[in-house]
Amino acid sequence: MERLGVIGYGNTLRSDDGAGYRLAERLQGEAWPGVAVLACHQLTPELAADLAQWEKVVFLDAGLQSSPLVIVESLTPAPGLGTLGHSSDPRELLRLSQWLYGKAPEAWWLKLATVNLELGETLSPLTEKAQLEALALTRSLLS
Repeated sequence: MERLGVIGYGNTLRSDDGAGYRLAERLQGEAWPGVAVLACHQLTPELAADLAQWEKVVFLDAGLQSSPLVIVESLTPAPGLGTLGHSSDPRELLRLSQWLYGKAPEAWWLKLATVNLELGETLSPLTEKAQLEALALTRSLLS
């Protein structure tokens, strides 16, 4: 059973907004023992069950910045139960895991630089560079 997790999410039809999802897809293709990797379009309540099984998790998402390439934010569960959906953030999911299962993993939110959120299915060169940095950071955080 995996004790570490990666959740990459975003809209793959809005160019750079799909950066987290696309990086998670890439990681799914690698053999990384002990690490579960999920690619999803948005955070949903069902993911709380996965979080409760993990010791550490990295959330990969498109940021709203062009610099730095990746913002790393250490997370704690949100103080109250919010609503999960397109505008939610991982802290709400951590809180739900804590509330339902009595535990939440150590967590980080990696926000990848973005410059293009227009309709499209390709990433900008800047976001591709951000993915490489996020990959190295993810490996470091989960080791």
